[in-house]
Amino acid sequence: MEIAYLDTSALVKRYHREEHSDTIDEIFERFTIAISELSIVEFASALRRKVDKREIRQKEVSYVLIKFQEDLANFIILKFDSNVISNAVEFVMKYRLKTLDSLQLSFAMKLKEYDPLFVSFDRKLLNSAKLEGFRVLDI
Repeated sequence: MEIAYLDTSALVKRYHREEHSDTIDEIFERFTIAISELSIVEFASALRRKVDKREIRQKEVSYVLIKFQEDLANFIILKFDSNVISNAVEFVMKYRLKTLDSLQLSFAMKLKEYDPLFVSFDRKLLNSAKLEGFRVLDI
């Protein structure tokens, strides 16, 4: 099975129904999912923002977090290391990416030899991933 690397903008769409959630559901059916350990924290933060904006209730967040924790066992979770940091610094300078976006691209580099599909809903990050030779989800 092929690998899809999802940043947090894509991962959230699996657990909170919104535009492009159907696309993410299809990716989950067809690919092995890889995420960074950074995404675990970013995911919780994204849900917190949705509660603050009244897009989701706290009660739903509790359920979503439990489901997400269960699903983590089925994901490839990429860990921080010194290469992630050094590559992220390079991507900040090369593509003018924000800190977290540069880290997401850097984590994905760990999978480069497997030719993963890079999935994000951030246009600048997708363009940077494409320049690094990734197949990307066209949104």
